[in-house]
Amino acid sequence: MSEFLSYLFAILVVGPLQAEVSERLQGVPSAAEIVEAGRACIATEAPRLLQRAQEDWAWAAANAVGVGVGVVDPVSLLLGQNADCNRLVQVLSQGGEAEEA
Repeated sequence: MSEFLSYLFAILVVGPLQAEVSERLQGVPSAAEIVEAGRACIATEAPRLLQRAQEDWAWAAANAVGVGVGVVDPVSLLLGQNADCNRLVQVLSQGGEAEEA
């Protein structure tokens, strides 16, 4: 059952998270080091998120539904875990604010 839940979490959260990061980075005038930080972040954190989904089904279900309906920003799942992710979230947040202004 936990493997099935992990599979669903990967499809509903990790996949969209990777797409969201890639899409947002395209709109950010940034150096290649930001793109590399994004790749490193996803490579490090995707397995951690899948492990957490296997261990905490309620968390996985809540976040999968939240991401699916647009209530949870998938990038927020990366915050606070490592330096690459924190830098990426900061750049993406600034890019989002600039787009809204």
